[in-house]
Amino acid sequence: MPSKCQKNKIKDIIVVEGKSDTQKLKSLFDVRTIETNGSCIDKKTIDYIKKVSEKNSIILFLDPDYQGERIRKILQKHLIKYKQAFLKKTNKKQSKKYGVAEASKNEIIDALKNATEFSTKQTPSISWKDFMSLQINTKCKRLNICNLLNISYCNNKQLYQRINLLNLSKKDLKKLLSN
Repeated sequence: MPSKCQKNKIKDIIVVEGKSDTQKLKSLFDVRTIETNGSCIDKKTIDYIKKVSEKNSIILFLDPDYQGERIRKILQKHLIKYKQAFLKKTNKKQSKKYGVAEASKNEIIDALKNATEFSTKQTPSISWKDFMSLQINTKCKRLNICNLLNISYCNNKQLYQRINLLNLSKKDLKKLLSN
């Protein structure tokens, strides 16, 4: 019989930046993690994550800062199918350092609950021309679509890439924008 303080198990393997992120997640869940050692991610770690992703579902759960985005971009080049969880900065007065280790339990649960599945494939799901025709070219519009897709805010080029990784078509985006 499970005890009252038994932690919820997360089946996915979560890729985080460092030990403090792992400690935070393990304090909340029964979870397996892989640490990238921050921005010092090396080929050996990349190859390990790639190999693990062949037989396990993985979630990239990295800090919403320059280094976290840099690590995401590196790993996206090497992975075929994966999920991403994004923390949302809800308070501008938060400490300068804001990431997995500093996030609240509810912020972490929300991010993991809304993890989005990405898939790298050869042909884009939407062309650049079609993407530009949707006129998602203002910060406000991009922020809105990023929130609707549960992804971190990004510029036009990154949003185009993420939409293709999410395998969304022009029709899918029009429907999303009309709601």
